[in-house]
Amino acid sequence: MALPVVAVILALLCFRVFLPFLDEILWSIVGTILFLPVKRWYLARGPGQENRAALVALAAMSVTLLLPVTLLVAVAVDQLGGLYQGLASGRFNPASALENAVLHLPDSIRALLARAGLGDFEAIQARVVAGLGRGIPTFANQALAFGGGVLNLLLSLIVILYLSFFFLRDGEKLVRRFAVLAPIDAGYQAVIVATFVMMVRATVKGGILVALAQGAVGAVVLALLGIESWLLLGLVMAVAALLPAVGTGLVWVPVALYLFAVGQPIQAVILILAGLFVIGMVDNVLRPILIGSETKMPDFIVLLSTLGGVEAFGFEGLLVGPLVAALAQAVFTRLLDRPEPPEPAAT
Repeated sequence: MALPVVAVILALLCFRVFLPFLDEILWSIVGTILFLPVKRWYLARGPGQENRAALVALAAMSVTLLLPVTLLVAVAVDQLGGLYQGLASGRFNPASALENAVLHLPDSIRALLARAGLGDFEAIQARVVAGLGRGIPTFANQALAFGGGVLNLLLSLIVILYLSFFFLRDGEKLVRRFAVLAPIDAGYQAVIVATFVMMVRATVKGGILVALAQGAVGAVVLALLGIESWLLLGLVMAVAALLPAVGTGLVWVPVALYLFAVGQPIQAVILILAGLFVIGMVDNVLRPILIGSETKMPDFIVLLSTLGGVEAFGFEGLLVGPLVAALAQAVFTRLLDRPEPPEPAAT
């Protein structure tokens, strides 16, 4: 069997072995691209210290990842402490809020609730308590599943940081080493690598800026509507904006329902309109502008590739979709700009 055939078979087997860790490999490559300038900066101060430079870049990556989470937890603890004090002092009473919501309903709906056995609030409360008692085993199972999910997330984070160290230390050498195996000329390789790096940086930076903008706009809207925990909710909204399957509606929809429940329908309608046409539109407006301005891609291509990427690949599609479109644009542009071969001379 020829050596190239063996190499292809082994490459396919390696891909199958590494397939379960494809997400971790992808995000470690992204982290390496983002923090490679830190390593280069350290090496400029003391050449030949590859291990130490990679550790410094990895430390910067870890701080960047953990600091926002730490701040979010600190703010959440503070805001939840205030919520607990409000519940303990009676300043915030969910039972009264529900009773008030029922009183604001039209007579026809209240009559319908009464016929359905939902007009007596005390009876409803008793049913809820009994249901919670019966649901304890289910809740325990869900808590165990949640704990397992958190453990898997921590393990994935450890793998990402572990891989990132080696990619930071040896990544540039590996790229040069394997470039000779690529079946394309050096010019195309340079275009693909440069486009890949530029697109990763533009997509990550654009996604973070869009999430921060949505969180800031949402926090301002909530503060203007008199929501006490506007800072916590704004931070949660910024985090939720990074998750395509969740979005900022995770925050403003429950808050709008709460405003309806406490008899503030005007504020609830304002929040719904702001969530749909202000907070929600920030992503559709800013993301194509931020990414397209650096990659020279048309805004509609950025938007469609982002939405299509999320549909095809899930969360990773936020990066993979625009990346595929940018690489295709770079390669096709180079092909179209290639000079035409000279016509054969007439005989």
